[in-house]
Amino acid sequence: MPFLRQNLGMKSGRIVGLCVALTFVLTGCGESSKLYPSSKADGVFFSVPKSWNSLSTAALNKYEMGASDKQTSDRRSLVKWQIAFSTDPKIKVSQVFTLKPPTSPLVFARVRDLTTTEMNEFSYNSLRDVVTPITQLLKGVDLGAPDFKIISDEVIVEKGARGIQTIYSFSIDGVEQTLNQRALMSNDRSTLYFLLARCATTCYTKNKKVMEEIVNSYTVQGAK
Repeated sequence: MPFLRQNLGMKSGRIVGLCVALTFVLTGCGESSKLYPSSKADGVFFSVPKSWNSLSTAALNKYEMGASDKQTSDRRSLVKWQIAFSTDPKIKVSQVFTLKPPTSPLVFARVRDLTTTEMNEFSYNSLRDVVTPITQLLKGVDLGAPDFKIISDEVIVEKGARGIQTIYSFSIDGVEQTLNQRALMSNDRSTLYFLLARCATTCYTKNKKVMEEIVNSYTVQGAK
C-alpha cells in the first residue's frame, strides 16, 4: 500500500523526534531501563540499572544508629543522604558497612556535612582515605593488605564539587576485591559527596562496564 508507506515516511521524523525528546524518561519509546537516585537538596544524582535492589536512606540510617562507637555516631549525625544498590536480592545493610568483599556488585552513595576541622584540613589524600587508608598503604604501612594496588587515580571536577576518583584493589581473607570510588568536596568545602562501587575482583571484572557506568554517572551540581 504505497499511500500508507508514504504517510508513515512523513510521520517518521515526528516519531523519532518524540523518542529523542523523551530520552531521560523512556528508552527506545519503552520503559526506562535505569533508576536515577538523587538528592535534589544536595544537587547530586547518578544512574543505576532498574533491576538492581535498593537499600533506602532510612534503612541505612537505622543500622548506623545502632553503632556503639562515638566516631561512627558523630559522623552519622552529619549524614544528609545515603542510599545503596546491589544485584543481590538478599543484600543486607550490614554488608554495606563492611569491607568484606561482596560476591555481587554493590554501590553505596552518601552526602554528609564536613566538620569544621575537616573543612580546614581536608585534602585530596583525605578524600582518598574516606573508606580505606590508601595513603598509609601507599607509604608501606602494614595494615594487613600486602597486595594493595592503585589501578587508577584522577582528579574529578564537577560543577558543584571537585575531588578524586580512585580505583584500587586488595584482599581480605584471601579474596581480592576491586573498589571504584569518587570522593568530592563541595566548592565551599562544607560537604562531602561520595560514591563507592565494589565487588570481589572476579565479580568486578565480569561487571566492569556497568559498574564504571554507574560511577561515571555520579554528578554533583551542588546545593542551591
